Amino acid sequence: MEKLIYIEWADATSPAENTWRDEYEAKQWAKDDDYWIKQVGWILEENNKYILLASHKSITKTDTQIEQFGLLQKIPKTWIRHRKDLTKYIK
Repeated sequence: MEKLIYIEWADATSPAENTWRDEYEAKQWAKDDDYWIKQVGWILEENNKYILLASHKSITKTDTQIEQFGLLQKIPKTWIRHRKDLTKYIK
């Protein structure tokens, strides 16, 4: 069984408006603008470099059970700020 987790991670970002900035403005934007993601998903793989997360899981019940996963994300471990195991809340 895959682990279900809640995870918070900082995503790479760029300014919404594509304008030129001087060095001070560029550095100020970098200090003031963070893009935090809060997500729940199943861990499909985890190692020292990244975590592979799926937000959707589907089980097709035929003669054999087939699991499929959707909305995959490979998140660098250094981007993760907080995580909580939610596996005990699912059946």
